[in-house]
Formats: sequence, structure tokens, C-alpha cells
Amino acid sequence: MRAALRLWWALARRQGPDRLTTGLAVLAFTAVTWALLATLGGLRAFVDRAAVERAEPEPSGMAEVYVVLAVVAAALILVPLVTLGGAAARLAVARRNARMAALRLAGATTGQVAGMAVADALAQAVAGALAGAVLYGGTLPLVALLHFQGRAFAVGELWVGSWGALALPAVPLVALVSALAALRRVAVTPLGVAARTGVKPLSWTRLLPLFVLVGVFLLAANGLLRLDAIVVLAILVGTLAGAMWVFNLVGPWLISVLGRVVARRARSVPTLLAGRRIVDDPKAAWRSVGGVALVAFVAGVLSVSPGLAATGAEEDHLGVDIATGTAITLVIASLLAAVSTGVTQAGRVLDHAGEYRALHLAGTEVATLHAARMRETWIPLAVCVGGASVTALALITPFIDVLADEPIGVVLFLGSVVAGCALVLGGTAASRRMVDRAAGAAVAA
Repeated sequence: MRAALRLWWALARRQGPDRLTTGLAVLAFTAVTWALLATLGGLRAFVDRAAVERAEPEPSGMAEVYVVLAVVAAALILVPLVTLGGAAARLAVARRNARMAALRLAGATTGQVAGMAVADALAQAVAGALAGAVLYGGTLPLVALLHFQGRAFAVGELWVGSWGALALPAVPLVALVSALAALRRVAVTPLGVAARTGVKPLSWTRLLPLFVLVGVFLLAANGLLRLDAIVVLAILVGTLAGAMWVFNLVGPWLISVLGRVVARRARSVPTLLAGRRIVDDPKAAWRSVGGVALVAFVAGVLSVSPGLAATGAEEDHLGVDIATGTAITLVIASLLAAVSTGVTQAGRVLDHAGEYRALHLAGTEVATLHAARMRETWIPLAVCVGGASVTALALITPFIDVLADEPIGVVLFLGSVVAGCALVLGGTAASRRMVDRAAGAAVAA
């Protein structure tokens, strides 16, 4: 193990082009940790306020409502958060796998490769977790300026406390699981990893859980399930969060089908390249646009919140607080999507630098590579955002009257979708110079 750690340290000090990959992974883990601690801190503040109200002689019960709303917001943020964490953990997997496979072929033992992979993943995750914890502590005074229930938060209320002892280890754990899963492929088939083979096709059975969850949600929302109100509310919250998880499961399958259609009907070289690249790795294509698709889903679900806010009584501040909570949830989800998009786009260019060099050496113009990348992005983006919007509209069907009374929710939804799509396309355009350098390296060589 000591020999493996010494070799890992020697390689870590001489990363070369891998420094950018490492920096992006640390940045993503930082954002994940900050969002996780901030969400848990806010949830704990509402839980503590509810406990204080229950101790009063005549509790109003409004604090319990805020706890439920905070749980809903946390459920909406959780999936984009985990998605970004997974993207961060996978960011350097391809480059790490190639390096580990080369070491295995050179005679390194499975134990040595395992030790290096674990050390590499944990180093990035721990660095990001510590940076995120510092960022969380530094932003607490700003978050404390928010007003809920008629008063501002105290910094002590928002402190995550003992919950942080459970949250912080979760970030390195995600990286560790991802590293071990990738390590299994390297240890068994180092030649296959080096050749970048072994992508399995996705099954249509990924669609089944989506229909089940939507059906349960509609039944519960319409009161067709004869259960207690608290049970119905739990079902609504559970299916809402579950729908986001399932959408994250269905997204890659939809993109794989889309890629086959695009490749089959391509009438130009950029479109053909885009379709084939989507088919070759639909999960990677989904990760490029999935964050914005989930933001579109969150915005669609929360589009009814202005109508709900208008029905809230002025004296208990519920209406204004719902609107404020909606804005905060969208901001956090959008920040996570922004980091996820930037990290994934840059990571894909780095991981496919060799492919760009090979295509350029074969005679493909750089302009064609750029056109293919843009089509590889905006085609699945349009389909995924559209699918997320339709799913969100299906879930809020029982509250369509509320949306009609306050159409500002539609403006909020459309604004989030437009901003998210612009973010993804801007991230793709921003990485053009990385493609130029990857293709130019072949000419320089």
C-alpha cells in the first residue's frame, strides 16, 4: 500500500493536462458540499422553530407547515445535487481508468491500482468538501438576512450542527463508490478500458417507474386514495422527489433513442457525427443537459407557487414566504445546474481529446467538429427540456386553476427554461478553444 501511495503522489505532482480535470472535480465537489450544508441548515432552522412552537401553550401549527414546505424544497434540490456529485465523481474516471489500465498492463497489482484509485478520488472529494464547508460558513451571514415567518434568521439557527457530521462524509463516499465501480472494470479488463469499449445499450424498461409514479401522484393529489391527509402529503412529496429520480433514469434512454434517429436520418457530416457520439455514450450526453432539464422540471412544479402565495393570509406571512422559498430553491438548483453544465462540457472535451485529434488527422475540419458538438448539445437539450416540462405539467394538473389565477408562474417557468438553455449552449461555445487545442495538438505533433 505504501508503494501505491508513493506512486500516486508522484503522479499527482506531475499531472500536466490532468490539472484542469482535477480542478473541475474539486470545484464540483465544493458546490455540492455548499448546497448540501446550506439546504440542511435551512431545514434544521425550520425544524427547531417548529419544536419551539410546539412547546407554546396554544401552538398555531403554522411552523409545521413550514417544515413540510422545507422538506419539499429539499427534495427538489436533492436530485440536482446528487447529479452534480455523480458528475464530479465521474469527471476524471475516463482519464483515471486509462492511467490505471496502463499501470495494470505494466505489471502493477490489483491492490496497488485500487490504492491509487481510492487515494485519487478521495483527495479530490475531501478537498472539495473542505472548501465547500468553508464557503458555507462564509455565506451564513448573507443567508441569515432572509426573512421567514415574519423575522430574519439568526446565524446560529442556520448552523447545520450535528447534521454536518452525516453530510460531510457523504461527499467523499460518493467519490469512493464511483472510484471502486470504475476500478472493477480496470482490474478485470484493462485492455477494454484502454480501448474505450464496453458501453451497454439502455433498456426501455427504464420508462416503467415513471408511469407508476405519475399515476400515484395524480391519485393522491385528487384525493382518490382514502388515506389520512398526512399520508397523502407524504405520498405527494415522495412521488415528487421520486419523479425527479426517475426522470434522471429515463433521460439517458430517451437520448439513446434520439441519437439513433438522428444518426439514421443525418443529411450532413456534423449531424452524423453528433448522432453517432450520442449513441456511443447517451449517459454522457444526458449529463451535459440533465442539470438544466431538472431545473426546468423544478421550475415547472414551482410555477404554481405564486398562485399559492396569493392565497396565503397576510398576517401569517405564508404567501410571501412561499414566494421567497420558491426563488431560493430555483437559485440553488440553477447554480448546481450551472456548475454541472460547465464541468461536464469541459470534461467531455478533455476525455475525447484523442478522438478529436484522430478526426482532424483523418481530414475533418475543426469547423465541422464545432458544428457536431453544438448539434450534439442542442438536439438532446430540446428533447430533454421538453420532456421535463411535460412531466412537470402532468404533476401540477390538479393545481391548474391556481396557475391560471396567477400567470406570473408561467413567466417564471419560461424564464428559467430560456436561461437554462442559454447556459448549456454558452458552456458548449465556451469550450471551443479546448477543441481547437485538442485538434491543433495533432498538427503540432
